[in-house]
Amino acid sequence: MSHDVVALLAEAPARRSLIDALVEAGPDLRVRSVSEGAVIELRDGSGRLVAAMQAAQKLALSAEADRLLTEGVGDDLPAQPYWVEARGAELADADTAAMVHRFARNLVDRHGGAVWVPESRMARDDGHLTGATDHPAVTTLTEKAFVVVQDRPLVPLSGWLVDATAAYGRGGRHLQLVTPSTSRITHALRSLLARPAARWVVRDGDGGYYDGFSGVPLVWDPESAFTVDPDASAAEGPHPDFRWSEADGAPGTQLLVDLQVLHPADRGLLLGGAAEILAEYLAGSTPALWGTSEPLAHAWNRGRMTGLCRRRAPGSTWIALTGRPEGVRERGARPIAGTQRVSTVPDGVRESITLAVGHPPGEEPDLSGLADLAGELTANELLRGMTVQRLLGRPDLTYAPRWSGPPVPVGLAVGVEGVSEMGTDHALSAPVRGVPIGPPLTPAVWYRVGDGTEPGSWDRFRDLMSHLRPAD
Repeated sequence: MSHDVVALLAEAPARRSLIDALVEAGPDLRVRSVSEGAVIELRDGSGRLVAAMQAAQKLALSAEADRLLTEGVGDDLPAQPYWVEARGAELADADTAAMVHRFARNLVDRHGGAVWVPESRMARDDGHLTGATDHPAVTTLTEKAFVVVQDRPLVPLSGWLVDATAAYGRGGRHLQLVTPSTSRITHALRSLLARPAARWVVRDGDGGYYDGFSGVPLVWDPESAFTVDPDASAAEGPHPDFRWSEADGAPGTQLLVDLQVLHPADRGLLLGGAAEILAEYLAGSTPALWGTSEPLAHAWNRGRMTGLCRRRAPGSTWIALTGRPEGVRERGARPIAGTQRVSTVPDGVRESITLAVGHPPGEEPDLSGLADLAGELTANELLRGMTVQRLLGRPDLTYAPRWSGPPVPVGLAVGVEGVSEMGTDHALSAPVRGVPIGPPLTPAVWYRVGDGTEPGSWDRFRDLMSHLRPAD
């Protein structure tokens, strides 16, 4: 388990002040620069990692600090503050929490700003959650997993976590993130933890563990880390803490869109247009921030994002995006959060986009415009396939380890290429009524499955998919 602290600075830290802050943190420790200077490590005389500090990031919007830390934390900061995050390892013989706090306080005293320290909610009494490895984010390594412990109210997809996933995932180890039951995770982190090679482990107040997505009880295994408890009775159901209660408040609604786009390879290609259309139609705003980890430090800029993808090609690029919080409050736009993976394929360049749109309790999503959305995407040659689902959940698009039901299908769109491959007559003879979109001879098709609340929606969706993709 690590000790986290964030310094939000009013101005960029000077090199001299960074050195002084490191000395203040641990005068007897050795300094080591890694990741081309992006991370500074403090190690003791034996070479053991004691603490680490990330390079300062200039935020495009101070509201990103409010989103990830505490509402109002950026009120007295400039519009574009600097974010410096430090992390102390869990060591029995060193007060690393005090070290990283001294580091952050020293910077704020010199450059103005605020220090954020999360209130601890998880007891440090389990040996699996304490200790340190040679990576600042990782508490424990087993043969098959690397375990990251985070004790903060909202856990983001931090640069630490991205780096750890790259470092250990290549070797075949699976990510396991451990949080207290009071923590929530961001949409970006949820997209990572929902993969088969990851697990969200939640510790309850009595020292037990359960899966944050299913509520299944978990136990420790020396080889695989946290695994499903073989002694747990299926008849008992999920862990009691996993059940939604009145204390959690009434859930809102999330509209979830998964869009596939295929572009011809072209030097003039500019990515991100599909994400803008989705956000404008469904949320009344455009994306405001993007980045490859949280905090999302960059203002939305399609040219800059495209440039990053080009530099990383032929490898793929994954980014997260979010909307402008003040736009939600002032203009009535809805919260958005999404991810976008750009990859090079034999036929061109593929964008795989997910977008979540939050609606407060009592507000029904407007589903009547989804056919028009499919039409707009088709007109701009940005639709290969799209699914829309509805899910009960928090309107701020964060996720607590509580049961809110499965996502329920609302509709499906098939682009021009897909309809052409299967034949227009076949596409329009589906068990769910299809609405042709675009030119009559080369249409795309939109299928409205339901409103996302009907019990039979999954049956209709399966019948539709069986028709569109018949078994060989």
